[in-house]
Amino acid sequence: MLDKEEYERWIVSAKQTLESARADLNSGFYDWACFKSQQAAELAVKAYLYGIGQPKAGNSISYLLSLLKAPQEIIDKAKHLDKLYILTRYPDAWSSGSPSYTKMRLKRQLNMLKIL
Repeated sequence: MLDKEEYERWIVSAKQTLESARADLNSGFYDWACFKSQQAAELAVKAYLYGIGQPKAGNSISYLLSLLKAPQEIIDKAKHLDKLYILTRYPDAWSSGSPSYTKMRLKRQLNMLKIL
């Protein structure tokens, strides 16, 4: 049985975060928009987990989806979003330089989020 109240609490946060990512996209803040797209997906998966009474900690969307026995194709797409958790926020996450995310790359990430 779905705990609708808990699910709604988390899914609202996921939707707001996605809207914030879109605003960052439109403003040219691509790194932040990528990070927020990862966060929106994480919050959406956690919404389901909380809703079914199985809350889990962690930031790996692919791991959380594997706990739910999601199809491998979806888990593989989630792995792309997982990479955005650190790499988009910390310049020292790269051995040298810090590549910026482009609008085209961000749109690919947002499309993956739609699939999830």
